[in-house]
Amino acid sequence: MNHEIKKEKLLKIISTNKKICLMGIGNFDRADDYSGLAVIEKLERKKFAENIKIINAGPVPEAFTGVIKDFHTEILVVIDAAKMDEKPGTIRVFTEKDIDDAYMVTPHQVSMTMYMKYLKHYLKDISAIFIGIEPKSLEYMEEMSTEVKNSVECISRYLIDLLERHDSKD
Repeated sequence: MNHEIKKEKLLKIISTNKKICLMGIGNFDRADDYSGLAVIEKLERKKFAENIKIINAGPVPEAFTGVIKDFHTEILVVIDAAKMDEKPGTIRVFTEKDIDDAYMVTPHQVSMTMYMKYLKHYLKDISAIFIGIEPKSLEYMEEMSTEVKNSVECISRYLIDLLERHDSKD
C-alpha cells in the first residue's frame, strides 16, 4: 500500500554527512499511540552508519536529552502519533516552526517546542523535523488500527530506504 507523506520534501534535511538521531515516542498499551515506537522498532532491526542513532524513547523523550546531547546530534527526527484533524493513518512532516500545529499525543511532560529550546541551548546547530501519524484510537489495551499499521510500514520503509541509500553513497 502506497501512502502519501504530507510535506515529504521536509525530509530532504536528512543527510549522512550529519549526525542524525531518529527518536520514536509513544505508549505500547495505547493503540495507535504506539506508532512512533513501532517505526523505531523496525529501524532498530537494520544496521546504519555510525552517525545515525535510533532512540526508543517510550513515553518520556525528556529522559533522552543526555543521549542526544552526548551524540552531538545535528538532525533530530521525532516520530509520534499526532492529532492533526486528518484521516486516521495520515502521515505529515512538520518543522520546528509548525510543530504546534500538531498535538503530539504521548503524555510527555514537556512540549516539543520547549524540548527543542532546551536542546538548542546545548546544541546550537541542531535542526529537527517531526513525523506525525494521525491515530484512529488511543484506547488502553487496544490493538493498533489497520490504517496506522499501514502508515507505520510506509514511513518505516521510506526512512530505511533513505538511510540505506545514503549509506551506499559513503
